[in-house]
Amino acid sequence: MGIGSVADFEVAVALFFGVFTAPTAVTFATLVRGWVQCLGRPTVRRLLAAVEEVTKSPSTYARFFRCARWDLGELWRVLVTEMLVPWFAPAGRPLFALDDTTCTKFGKRVAFAALFRDAVRSTGGKPVFHRAHCWVVMSLQVRLSLWPRVISFPVLARLYRKKADCDADHPFRTRQQLGLEMIREIASWLPEREIEVVADGAYPCEEIIGGLPPKVTFTSRMRSDAALYDFPKRPRVRRRGRPRQKGRRLLTPARMAKRVRAWKRVNVLLYGEERERLVWTRKVLWWGVAKAVPVLLVISRDLEGKEKFFVTTDVAAQGAHVVEVFGCRWGIEEVFREGKQLVGFGKVQGWSPRSVERQAPFALFVLSLVKAWYVHQIALRECPDELPATSAMLTALRLAYWRQRIKRLSLPARQTRELLAAISNALAAAA
Repeated sequence: MGIGSVADFEVAVALFFGVFTAPTAVTFATLVRGWVQCLGRPTVRRLLAAVEEVTKSPSTYARFFRCARWDLGELWRVLVTEMLVPWFAPAGRPLFALDDTTCTKFGKRVAFAALFRDAVRSTGGKPVFHRAHCWVVMSLQVRLSLWPRVISFPVLARLYRKKADCDADHPFRTRQQLGLEMIREIASWLPEREIEVVADGAYPCEEIIGGLPPKVTFTSRMRSDAALYDFPKRPRVRRRGRPRQKGRRLLTPARMAKRVRAWKRVNVLLYGEERERLVWTRKVLWWGVAKAVPVLLVISRDLEGKEKFFVTTDVAAQGAHVVEVFGCRWGIEEVFREGKQLVGFGKVQGWSPRSVERQAPFALFVLSLVKAWYVHQIALRECPDELPATSAMLTALRLAYWRQRIKRLSLPARQTRELLAAISNALAAAA
């Protein structure tokens, strides 16, 4: 595991100073350093305790989330347009994943906390509910030529509010509506680029597919019993009334797969490994979801005969590409795990409305910053055979900060090595 330079990370942090006023930028930089070095719950006091020098009162740092004037959306925009896309996706079509997750919350005073289904503890026949916040998140999925593993960087997060928590200034919006808002926002940041978006089976709907910006394509799972239709045939004789918008009803994807004979054998890169699949595609109308928008049905069958069904608005796409794109979606699930286990995404303690909307996304922002710094400054320079886990990336940055501190103590070389070794082991265990 390489050890990077704190100076390189500080330069990356300085890219975002334009989002803030000069005094608030100093506060922002201190909180980022504290968030990186904090080994426990990221309360403001613990963050400050982890930083070497604190120049302001603790209340100033608490006000940064509660009432300081800065725009979280602008922070995400700079992250995407000035760091992630130029560094990792300068050409081609950037791929973004869309999904939602919950973070358990206790206390009646925590704003916007409500009962949500716990996806981890629930089973098909027994749902489990917990008091939590629900976040709709988008991440940039990057696959570099050196490693088959997909690297996922969170780039946007919106809080889903139940109807009881909405008002005139914040009207109720479904998760799908929040997802469409984020898709449109990212498309506005990259107006000259074509963009791909992938989501799980909860997100295909008329609002998203019908409301996509012109250069955005959407890929997801399709139900095995989806009601599909052929395209309408042009009548030979023009008749009175509105022309037909859909053709005859087709078989469901599951029944269609049983009759397919013209399978195409392809090799696809899934979850870091090359695997063999049989694919078959057909342009259809998914009327209940996409109305008259043409979509491409992709049926994938593995060597054991198990089938999966995908849908994309890119009707010119190759079946193998669609299968690989959906496989890249799993990276956002890793983001949720890393955010909750490494940077306190689910453990922030802000309870006021503004703090709730800012603190948890800030944890994901720090996660993206750490991963981008490590991949760009260390991994691409050292070119290891395998990209390390995100916990190792965070440990490398923490150790770099501790090296900087120890060098200022002017200890003998042997004592410095022993101290660094002990700290390295402690940080690795904490991660």
